[in-house]
Amino acid sequence: MHSIPSLAVILAILLSLLILVTYLILKHNGVTASLVNGAIFANPMKLFQLAKETDNKGKKISYLGLVFLTPVLFVTFAYAAITQLSKSTSKIKCEYREYFENRAWHGKIVDKYLDQENYDFRTISVQNEDRTYKIQGQILSEFDNYELMQIGDSISKNRGEFIVHLYKSNEEIELKLGFDCK
Repeated sequence: MHSIPSLAVILAILLSLLILVTYLILKHNGVTASLVNGAIFANPMKLFQLAKETDNKGKKISYLGLVFLTPVLFVTFAYAAITQLSKSTSKIKCEYREYFENRAWHGKIVDKYLDQENYDFRTISVQNEDRTYKIQGQILSEFDNYELMQIGDSISKNRGEFIVHLYKSNEEIELKLGFDCK
């Protein structure tokens, strides 16, 4: 099954082609241009100057069209990319919410560390009679939850719930998650 490229990808390709065309026009007319440094900002300014200097009305209109199309296409691309990234991030949060809801663990915190192999993610190890769980993610990142947890504390999370119970020697603390899932 073929998928349609996203708007951001299509705009990136069009913007790249526009940069290439601008570069080739400038080079063809003996103007120093770049495909990388200054391609979005300096090259259109050089093309604008070239448009002012040319007497050919068709070239002048084409050059000015390219000059004004560059920032419009760039801003549209940036907006589309940010929108797509936002939707992707929201999807990941919703998937994690579902994953978290369907998990259960109960036991004693036996280790607490920053997982260097996983970008220094805050991590706890929870052990019970059956196994040891390695827990990372949003529950440890929000509301200073990680700082509250200590080795020797007990922790419990029931399947279907979003609340984690932290049992310290003399109190129970409910750790809640603020899922931002839309």
